[in-house]
Amino acid sequence: MMVADEIAPGTTLQSAAAVKLYRDIACCESPDQLDAVGRLLWGANAEGHVSDDDATFLAACIQTRRPLSHRTSIGRFAVPGRLSRFLPRRPQRSSDRRASRDRRRTLGGSSALPDNLRHHFTEGQRAVLCVIAGEIKRCGICDFPIDKIAALAGVCRTTVQNAIHEARRLGLLKITERPQPGRKNLSNLVEIVSREWLAWIKRGPSAARPIGSNFAKTVPPTKSADSTKKGLGDEMRSLDGHGPPLRGVA
Repeated sequence: MMVADEIAPGTTLQSAAAVKLYRDIACCESPDQLDAVGRLLWGANAEGHVSDDDATFLAACIQTRRPLSHRTSIGRFAVPGRLSRFLPRRPQRSSDRRASRDRRRTLGGSSALPDNLRHHFTEGQRAVLCVIAGEIKRCGICDFPIDKIAALAGVCRTTVQNAIHEARRLGLLKITERPQPGRKNLSNLVEIVSREWLAWIKRGPSAARPIGSNFAKTVPPTKSADSTKKGLGDEMRSLDGHGPPLRGVA
């Protein structure tokens, strides 16, 4: 008789023993418990209580319930049927927290936002929007990943996400997602749609990008020395009466 499993809709097991093992797998909280259930599974298969098809399916469930990698802490298991090929995201930490704090305060206190928009955001969120505005002013669009924006602004990922969501809610930004089926998605494209903000950043400098000056072009030392010697030689020959006459000299 076919026994329907209530844990995974659409899954049908051929015996009550297989259903019990499936539920035991779902309740496991450590790799050791999974190993114990695995031994029970193959023992029941050898005794004929669990068919080969059910044993193969349950063995795959056990493998899916195991940690994704050695970086995953014990007790955090993947959901059955949703095994990811990507490693868990590592927490982002600044190597110099004081420098990050100073950078956040500098960018957050800059004039990257008009005065009537600054009060909508915190200091960290203004630093994020300053980085985005500087890149949009330079390239017309911002395609920085969240981690890069967070590092440049001296904040965490959550602050970046909150700032972008709030700016989009106020109608200041437009977010374009770039999914890639079967691969890691590309970073979102961020555009400024507020005409007031665009005119503001167009007139003023960007605090997110170093402000430099155009240095005067210098003549190479060899060229300058040669021209000096040449002029000196012409002057000496003119004084001796053998060179071209100098201007302004009778």
